[in-house]
Amino acid sequence: MMTIADSFQDLLASIEPSSTIGDTAAGRIRSIRSRLEQAFDLKKLETVGSYSRGTFIRNSSDLDVFAVISRDDVRWGSEYKSSTTILNRIREELEDRFWNTSVYRNAQAVVVGFNDCTVDVVPAFFSRTTERGWPVYYMPDGAGGWMETSPGLHNAYIRQEDIAAAGKLRGTARLLKFWRQCRSPDVPISSFHIEMILASEGVCKGAKSYAICALGILQRLADRGCRALQDPLRVSGYISAVRTENQIAGALASVRYSRDHAAAAVAAANSGDVAEARRQWDIVFNGAFPW
Repeated sequence: MMTIADSFQDLLASIEPSSTIGDTAAGRIRSIRSRLEQAFDLKKLETVGSYSRGTFIRNSSDLDVFAVISRDDVRWGSEYKSSTTILNRIREELEDRFWNTSVYRNAQAVVVGFNDCTVDVVPAFFSRTTERGWPVYYMPDGAGGWMETSPGLHNAYIRQEDIAAAGKLRGTARLLKFWRQCRSPDVPISSFHIEMILASEGVCKGAKSYAICALGILQRLADRGCRALQDPLRVSGYISAVRTENQIAGALASVRYSRDHAAAAVAAANSGDVAEARRQWDIVFNGAFPW
């Protein structure tokens, strides 16, 4: 019989991104860039999000790209246009280009649902540079305004903390992303929120198994009540766990339920009852834990 550690390794292997996703992403991004260059003073189209942070998982993660445009594209007299206006314009351009593909807008991005991947296009424009030289951009804040963010700085921070955790931070982030989609309904907790808690609170540091790390992040989410996390790098203000207040109760209920079964799994493993530990982890992952 496989050990619990073996099962976690098998699970991680099963959600490893396809080796072809890089080529697929590059092709889709080129086609998006070509269209946006016709409508905006496009400075660059930069891959951000889970793909750039090494926490992308097979068949579920969206590709996030920053469409960095000129400040003049956003300016309206002495003010900035609303982010909603810019998002609508990008949606119109991409709908016209990809007329047989699902294109829609959410609060912070325009989503292009290709048949081989989904790309979230986030408009952004340059704001400033940090003291250490990291570029900071404005991106949609989800309410029509703009908020600051620095993908490069955040990625470097997560990478540094992942090294300190011997690679388990990114592995645990992938496990939690898979857990989100296993639950019914899906748990709408932001992957960036999860990764920043893992990084800022040292959940995976030390000689810890993936079982302990998974329990640790579920416990932190429960303790925090799925409230927004203040950006430890003091760039993005507060990093929300969910997009709307109405989602908090459901997300927190799923977190607490899974936390309790994860705790039972760890306790069973510690007492030598591997079968019970496996049964409990299978409950956490809603029947998708490797046997």
